[in-house]
Amino acid sequence: MASRTKQKEEARARRVAEERARAERAARQRRLRIVGGVALIAIVIVAVAIAVSSSGGGSGSASAASLTSAAAKQSAAQVTSALSGIAQSGNNSLGSGSAKVTVTEFGDLECPICRDFAAGAGSQLIANDVRSGKVKLIYRSLPTATGSAPDGATIFPVQQAAALAAGEQARGWNYILTFYKLQGQEGTDYVNTAFLNGIARLVPGLDFARWSTDRTSSSLTQQVGADVAAANAKGFNSTPTIVVQGPKGQAQPIVGAVDYGTLESAINSVS
Repeated sequence: MASRTKQKEEARARRVAEERARAERAARQRRLRIVGGVALIAIVIVAVAIAVSSSGGGSGSASAASLTSAAAKQSAAQVTSALSGIAQSGNNSLGSGSAKVTVTEFGDLECPICRDFAAGAGSQLIANDVRSGKVKLIYRSLPTATGSAPDGATIFPVQQAAALAAGEQARGWNYILTFYKLQGQEGTDYVNTAFLNGIARLVPGLDFARWSTDRTSSSLTQQVGADVAAANAKGFNSTPTIVVQGPKGQAQPIVGAVDYGTLESAINSVS
């Protein structure tokens, strides 16, 4: 009897031990799965960080060196084609001087929304209304995106004057639109003398030596300052801000990368 009781206790002890061992094995497996999952997540995060760093965050890879690439030259050629045959004047005005409607863009060359506007509604505006002689398009300076760059306050008047200097040779819009196409990432310091020179070298027919002298002219940086003061006086604080004026007055200012239909409605309202 005592022997059978002892055997039962030993059997029960073995079952308890086996159950504890199974539980410990299951716990170890769960821990391993958790550790493995954390490690995998860490690997993915590191890989993504490396990829972003290597790519410069998309368009942030822009540099002076990249402006000599075939892609950069193709972008400049697209701008040249879009502007071919349209008159330009020294105040960064595009289109016929006798156009009844004037569309003024207050922009920042480093502004990605300005880039989007130029690629969308702005492109259609040039192809349709400016080319036909209905609209004259003028560019004015207003700092927004450039302010987030490390040296933004210093570089803004310099980069904007570079476009005005191209305008002195009736190629200001070539410079503006090429810059937009080849923008780097907002908030980075990709804009420097070499970058500005690289954009200028992509503008066909631009006298580079003359442009280099003109862009450092105090009169051009003063013009940039006057543009900013005028925008501030009107309460403008976003780019692009689009002002549409015509024989019937001025439309409500338009802000952002609006669609062409919205822009056309404003033009028709003042025509």
